[in-house]
Amino acid sequence: MLVYERIGKDINEADAIIRTLPETERTQHLHALAGMVNYIWFNLQAPIVREHGELDPDKDYFQKK
Repeated sequence: MLVYERIGKDINEADAIIRTLPETERTQHLHALAGMVNYIWFNLQAPIVREHGELDPDKDYFQKK
């Protein structure tokens, strides 16, 4: 999960750069980036979180208060 946290920081940096592109390029790149984030979560992180819920990086964010 630490590796995915580092990847997430790079993805956030890429997102910020992509958002500076002209709209015609930006849309295509954001779509690709979203697909990559989706793949990483559903195929790599989610199986770990299902088995080890304490490693969920968003557990505090979604906890009911």
